[in-house]
Amino acid sequence: MTKKFLNIVSGTPSGALNISMAISNYLKKQGYNVIDVFRKYNKTELTDVIVIKDKFTLDYIWSLAKFIQTTHPDIILVHGYSTHIWTKLALAYAKMDVKLIHVEHNIEKYTAFRSYLTRKMDKYTAKYICVSQGVATNLAKQGINKDKIEVIYNGIDIDKFNLPKIPHKIFTVGMVARFSKQKDQLTLIKAIEYLLKEKNIPIKLILMGAGKTKEKCISYVRERQLANNISFTEGKFADLIGHLDIFILSTHYEGLALVLCEAMAAKTPVIASNVNGTDAVIDDKYNGLLFTEGNYQELSDCILNVKNNKSFSDQLVSNGYSVVNNNFSLAKMLKLYLKNIE
Repeated sequence: MTKKFLNIVSGTPSGALNISMAISNYLKKQGYNVIDVFRKYNKTELTDVIVIKDKFTLDYIWSLAKFIQTTHPDIILVHGYSTHIWTKLALAYAKMDVKLIHVEHNIEKYTAFRSYLTRKMDKYTAKYICVSQGVATNLAKQGINKDKIEVIYNGIDIDKFNLPKIPHKIFTVGMVARFSKQKDQLTLIKAIEYLLKEKNIPIKLILMGAGKTKEKCISYVRERQLANNISFTEGKFADLIGHLDIFILSTHYEGLALVLCEAMAAKTPVIASNVNGTDAVIDDKYNGLLFTEGNYQELSDCILNVKNNKSFSDQLVSNGYSVVNNNFSLAKMLKLYLKNIE
């Protein structure tokens, strides 16, 4: 008899949603019956999904419990911080024997209450899959059964990033990320300001993304008269990476910095803050450079190190591509998920 899966994730576009759908599509190709369930809403272009609304939390728990009772799944795959807690409560309310696998995608800042709920719901969780060792360490601190934890690195479709380089006159660096407290675009902006004003280095920065802290960054650029060299845009990673000489991720923490893997697959040198989630991807001075979190002068030195040393830059690119191909391919990730699910 074919196993039935519920694949549950928030309906907001995110890395977690992308990975969840890649897993879902792979399982479907393997012959499994997979129902994709979005919590709260569907802000994607996907149509073949079930949306369970979450206006007051309790309505989601009750509605999902009824859906579980109706569909009789064998396995639930649940992704996301809030989503995993409310889904486990729904399973408890449904009173059905279903194998639940919790996929943790980020180093979440658990409140005391949510940490308590995560511990209490451990008995409804068959396995935890974490996307990096840093994520696993953080989740284990919540008091769950450590023996249930498995680390599976997220992966990318490497062939999708075989993209052409776009000729340009001025050395250009860039970052693709949402503007939020987790990310640190301001340190990158200050590094570019330092190179322009203190080192007289001709350089441009392109920041792609949207979010709550974007206006603060725009205001800083305007006030410091940097608009001729620093620009803001929105769009897709693939549209920008060909214009960049270096991809930079300035951040405070990550689950697994998959965007660095994408840049390396696109054969672009990478620089990132030395924090959880980037150190899992970058071996400093081997396939990229790491700088101390928030240190814009150290970041500017890293940029110059790559800019002024082509042989070093080329070696970073070559090693980066090999690392992604060996450790962070989508094919490898999907095979490991299938092994753990079965």
